[in-house]
Amino acid sequence: MSASLSSSVGSSRCAARSVDDAFDALIGFLDRLACVGKAHTMDTLAATELTFSQLRVMFALGAHGDGAECMSVNEIADHVNLSLASAGRTVDKLVGAGLVDRREDAADRRVKRVSLTAAGHEIVDSQLSVKQDLIRTFVARLPAPLRAGLCDALNPIVDNEVDYFAGIGDPPPDPERPDSPDNSSQKVTS
Repeated sequence: MSASLSSSVGSSRCAARSVDDAFDALIGFLDRLACVGKAHTMDTLAATELTFSQLRVMFALGAHGDGAECMSVNEIADHVNLSLASAGRTVDKLVGAGLVDRREDAADRRVKRVSLTAAGHEIVDSQLSVKQDLIRTFVARLPAPLRAGLCDALNPIVDNEVDYFAGIGDPPPDPERPDSPDNSSQKVTS
């Protein structure tokens, strides 16, 4: 096999595996990073004495906005995959602990809006700080050429005109529903 043919075969094999190779490398990196901080993260979460469901609700509220944009109990239930009753009980406990605030919606008094209190924000922010400190420590320990390579690899992904993250968390299209968002452009033939 000639060098150019061998090179093109190698390139096509590499291209065919590129998604798997990138996936494996990224998962390996994230798993190692998560394992390094797991004990410390678990200790700080356990110190809050909150249940897993309560933490999930608080993180959902923390990711939703600064409190100006509240979530309804229905939205919380959908976001964290809890039943409406479980979400309501979880919110009740968080209200009792002073970590979230619940008030009537200005437009519809039947709807209750939930947001983090200052104490709730403090817990969410402290957990995010733990993760950020871990990542900062990791990056600081990298040799300068690897740090530069990491920036060169990540910056085009996060600082690009194309949003590579768009649609990642969307549910897959439902083949049974022609009105499903990803199926709307497909023609239904009989």
